[in-house]
Amino acid sequence: MFSTGGLSIDQAPPLHLPVRFFATAPLFMLFAGLTSIYFAEDLLLTPLMPETVAFAHLAVLGWVLMIMFGAMYQMIPVLAGLPVPKPGLVPWVHGLLVMGVITMALGIATDIHPWLLLFASLGLGGSIALFVIPVGIALFKAPAKHPTVTAMRISLISLVGVLAMGAIFLGEYSHGFYDFNREALVAVHLTWGLFGWVGTLIMGVSFQVLPMFYMTPEFPKKTAFQILIAWSLSLIFLPLVLFYHPENSTLLWASALPGLLALLLYGVNMKTMLSQRKRVLVDLTYRFWLLGFASATVALILFALWPGVEDDNIRLLFGIFYIIGWATSILLGMLYKIVPFIIWFHRFSKLAGLVKIPMMDNLLPQKAVTLHFPIHIVTVLAYFLAIIIESPLLTMFAGGCLIVSGGILAYGIWFALSIEPPQAPEIPDFESFFKDMEIPPPAKQTDK
Repeated sequence: MFSTGGLSIDQAPPLHLPVRFFATAPLFMLFAGLTSIYFAEDLLLTPLMPETVAFAHLAVLGWVLMIMFGAMYQMIPVLAGLPVPKPGLVPWVHGLLVMGVITMALGIATDIHPWLLLFASLGLGGSIALFVIPVGIALFKAPAKHPTVTAMRISLISLVGVLAMGAIFLGEYSHGFYDFNREALVAVHLTWGLFGWVGTLIMGVSFQVLPMFYMTPEFPKKTAFQILIAWSLSLIFLPLVLFYHPENSTLLWASALPGLLALLLYGVNMKTMLSQRKRVLVDLTYRFWLLGFASATVALILFALWPGVEDDNIRLLFGIFYIIGWATSILLGMLYKIVPFIIWFHRFSKLAGLVKIPMMDNLLPQKAVTLHFPIHIVTVLAYFLAIIIESPLLTMFAGGCLIVSGGILAYGIWFALSIEPPQAPEIPDFESFFKDMEIPPPAKQTDK
């Protein structure tokens, strides 16, 4: 059961456009797990170790960004009522992103070839440019005034900033000729990437997804826009302070305050919505959302400690709880709803009432998917303990859990895609039937 009120379902893009991103993303969770196993000795020593940076970008770009690209291609036409132009570019966006993430991870973590980072720059830069331009046209031309559309606009602008920062880092890493405050730029990069792009987009999508799939009350639009305005103020002023006055704690807190108030307002409204949901069944995907919100709370506490505590473990724990605990949990909860929904809509909805068709829940391998939530909890806890007690063995175990997690998701998506629709029954040709029933005109009289 779900609500589609206010959505332009008829504007949904072809199935292959978003699904190529959803189906590829689990592979990068797998690659991140392999990286965790192979570099277990050094992975969790300090956030700026090359192996750690490679692991983080496999997770953030290969996993999180991949899903978000697919989600935006799917949701923009439905929410804004305006299709993304140039759909023929989508395979290029996907292919360049895959190439860019793989070559970036290999170029940073290994010494295979110095030209790998050049390929990474071309792949990531080309992919994001080919994504941002048509998606930006659709978003900023869209007549819809839905808060999710506004959140997507903010997140897209943040992504452009992240791309600029990333280009500087790749150039500096491969050539070393830039003279800048590296720590300040890292802080800006993290702010726009984790909070501006990832945080804003997940927050905005939740405004629509939770009422749609969990039968909660609608998120108050006025409150949603207030949250986005306050959140945007911190996205503007916090990077400026981090770059020019990182030592001034008063300015740091003042610039972060609107964002903190936005999160508080968001959390209070989310709690109210979830407590009033009509669908009382606590299913697997709902548990992922709850784990995500709990992990976000821990991540924000760790982030608040960041400026005053010179401890790399605080930064590493923040990364694990934010990326694996929060973003990954929310994305898993969304994927297990969105993938069956779009497959059911494209393949089975038109056959409803004509032949027997599966329910959306039947499009997932329930036994395998049920195992995913406890495995994901173990993954988060294993990384947490690996950082606390500095255990390479636990790092390897956590990487193994990540591989299993990616494998289950890949199997779930493959299972859903492998279910073919039944053959539609032959519908009588009523037009010819009634034509046969017509009384023929009288024969013309001929003169004798």
